[in-house]
Amino acid sequence: MELSRKKRFDWKRIIGAFLFVTLIGSIVFIIIRMIMAPSEAAIEDNVKVKSDYVLMLLQCVLGIVVMMIPSIVEKKKSIDIPDTIEIIYFIFLYCAIYLGEVQDFYYLIPYWDSILHAFSGAVLGVLGIILVRFLNNQERVQIQLNPFFISFFAFCFSVAAGTIWEIYEFLADGLLSLNMQKFILVDGTQLIGRAALSDTMSDLVIDTLSALIICIIALPILKKR
Repeated sequence: MELSRKKRFDWKRIIGAFLFVTLIGSIVFIIIRMIMAPSEAAIEDNVKVKSDYVLMLLQCVLGIVVMMIPSIVEKKKSIDIPDTIEIIYFIFLYCAIYLGEVQDFYYLIPYWDSILHAFSGAVLGVLGIILVRFLNNQERVQIQLNPFFISFFAFCFSVAAGTIWEIYEFLADGLLSLNMQKFILVDGTQLIGRAALSDTMSDLVIDTLSALIICIIALPILKKR
């Protein structure tokens, strides 16, 4: 048992270190390219401008910050997050930030953004369940939630996290003139009306459905336990 746990811990450290080095290397690369990039480019040139690299830089810096959250929570709050969940979390950050933003998978791979939102909604649902089960096991917490309310909280937790992310994208687009909500197409066409809301609302719908599915699956499991 101890050897198996050590192997899982080593995998977590290796993947976490790989993600950290990748993001640091990407930051250095982005800063160099951002200095040389033009402020504006003709549509037919199809080259990245400074605002494109600002978005990449913001995402990479944010990625380094959020990848530290699980270890901080474990140390400060004494919550044991399963190593498997942390590994999945690191892989998600790699796919979303490095592959998605730096390597342009959001534009190169169809539905890449939707796949990641479905993935994140499910993982956040699991994290919500872990959080409530931890609180249920604390002697100082007087309230004990039954399986239904654990699943319901996990669902709300996942949807709320997805909503906060969309708010972050909206604010970043407005304050830094970015295109995180993809309201401007690759050819420079700016979407209006319902079309401009499509990316945000589809992300929220996917977050909600994936969280709902994972919580429905978890409910009978929690009842058995």
